[in-house]
Amino acid sequence: MNSEIHTYDRILSLIEEINMESINEFYIINEFVDLFMVEYRVEKQKLPYHINIIDELNADENAHSRIFAKLLRYKENNKFPFLEKFLNDVCTFNLNIEKPEVRKVDSCGRIDIPIFDNKYVVVIENKVTDKAPDQNKENGGQLARYIETILYNYGRNLEEIFVVYTPKYTREPADECWKIEKVNDKDFSYKDGFINRFCSASYRDVIYPWLKNEILPTIDKKNVYLLSAVEQYLDHLEGEKMFNLRIINKKMNMKLQEFIKQKFGIQDNNLEEAIKILSEKEEDLNKVINQIQQLKSEYQKQNALNHFEKWEKSLHIDFPNFKIVGDKFKLDKNCINVGILFEYKSVRFTVLIEKGTTIYYGIGRQYASQELVPEIKSFIKPIWEKRGATNWFYDWEYTSFEDGYDRLKTLIGQVILLLEENEKN
Repeated sequence: MNSEIHTYDRILSLIEEINMESINEFYIINEFVDLFMVEYRVEKQKLPYHINIIDELNADENAHSRIFAKLLRYKENNKFPFLEKFLNDVCTFNLNIEKPEVRKVDSCGRIDIPIFDNKYVVVIENKVTDKAPDQNKENGGQLARYIETILYNYGRNLEEIFVVYTPKYTREPADECWKIEKVNDKDFSYKDGFINRFCSASYRDVIYPWLKNEILPTIDKKNVYLLSAVEQYLDHLEGEKMFNLRIINKKMNMKLQEFIKQKFGIQDNNLEEAIKILSEKEEDLNKVINQIQQLKSEYQKQNALNHFEKWEKSLHIDFPNFKIVGDKFKLDKNCINVGILFEYKSVRFTVLIEKGTTIYYGIGRQYASQELVPEIKSFIKPIWEKRGATNWFYDWEYTSFEDGYDRLKTLIGQVILLLEENEKN
């Protein structure tokens, strides 16, 4: 018995030692970061004045998609030179560009950049900021869901579909991206069938150098708006928020690296030791970042929960005669929503606001039907045409915590009026 107590006490002591060691590491890293940022701000002040419109607008992943889609739409002498070079030179698909249609970003089932032509469809999944994770849900991986959207919603054959994945740095999508929900207790994956119709092209290693070395030099100097747009976009990619490649930052980067070498005792003439030290420090920093991200995620989740609970109470007050529906991270741990259930010609639908990786609202089939019903799409068309249908929404639009409830309330009011008008007729 005494031996068991001694062992238990030793385990607790060891856990406490590990925890104290981790806490001490955190304090050391935090002190280093504070000192580094002091040095960084000093060097930052020395930089010449520089302005980039895209930097100032804080471009997110969706903005990058819009910019890239706009470039792919460029037409000259009845040809699409950028699109052709991208699909055939970068992605090596060997496709004939006949009547291409680079559709609206985040449409066709929320595909980042959908490209339709006579004999093929290209699905581009953009991960340029690496902030949004692959959205692999219980009903299927992200790429698999996009493939099935093109198959079943647009009637294209599987061999006509091509997939392009554009991460920030070189990597492949997770295997789960290609899988659909279990059928007869077996996972089905599209991965093997897309070996010759898939391309992973990173922005840092493929798209950025392609734009700079292959596209920019071909633009006529007289085409000032296209030229300046590409130059601004390249400058943005070279900026601190992306790849930190601007020439004006070179001197600052060298000084900051010297600061790191001094603080960590790194010697240029001992490369293996330098790599070992940097790898250890990188691992330490990643541990801290991981804890920060977990804490941030918890706060974001609680913040979302607070807003949605407030909105649910407001719906009960503003629309007391209607049924409120919603989920608070229970059915889907990454999703929360709330809204009102309606019925039109014996078909139920919902008007709701939802948060996954972003906040959006619209008219959907959640809590109402197993699939989208054409009658509802036709019914809402007079009042609601935004970003198009997805697997869950007849139509939808982005919003924010600040504007979300007011926009939801307005849309609900429009639907109620539309229902009343149809009853009169």
